[in-house]
Amino acid sequence: MEKKRTFNQIFLILAVILMVLPAIVTFSSMLTSLFNSMGWYVWLQKWAVPWQSRLVAVMVKPLGINSYVTNSIDISMIIKKWNGQMLPVVLEWNCLGWQSMIMLLITLISGLSGKYSFYSRVETIVFGIVGTFLSNLFRMAIIVSLAYYWSSFAAIIVHDYFAMFVAVGWMIFFWWFSYGYILEEKKTPILSDHKISEA
Repeated sequence: MEKKRTFNQIFLILAVILMVLPAIVTFSSMLTSLFNSMGWYVWLQKWAVPWQSRLVAVMVKPLGINSYVTNSIDISMIIKKWNGQMLPVVLEWNCLGWQSMIMLLITLISGLSGKYSFYSRVETIVFGIVGTFLSNLFRMAIIVSLAYYWSSFAAIIVHDYFAMFVAVGWMIFFWWFSYGYILEEKKTPILSDHKISEA
């Protein structure tokens, strides 16, 4: 029952995303601008973004993309293209994937409501957090690769409209794998005939 409810929840999120995708993109941009004006993003932009930018640089290196992580708040990476052109890449705090982490939290509340063992629940939560983090790195690596091999415009389109589909795709795989290979139901103790007769 929990499996069906969790997958229904994921598909409902996907349906809502498809219906209101332009509004989500606009709202996300407005929210980003609001937080930027308040200055709440500075810590994330100063410490978390450069660290994640280095991980993205490592991921795109095997694809032949030479990139340099900067210490600037405005420009996170610089890509050296095959023609010698230096292309600046801006990774903001909003690119870290907080939306997919919220989606993970929502599905965890529903998906772990069954009678599962404590350790399998912990394993599922850790797997979900690590996998969501890696899926966000994968998404950013795709965007950087598009900017390098195609154009900045293509990278922006994918950034605005592709991110949610990566998150939903990961959620579907995550729950399929968790229900199939990680989550274990609690074993209820079985009373022996001897104990039953004593009772």
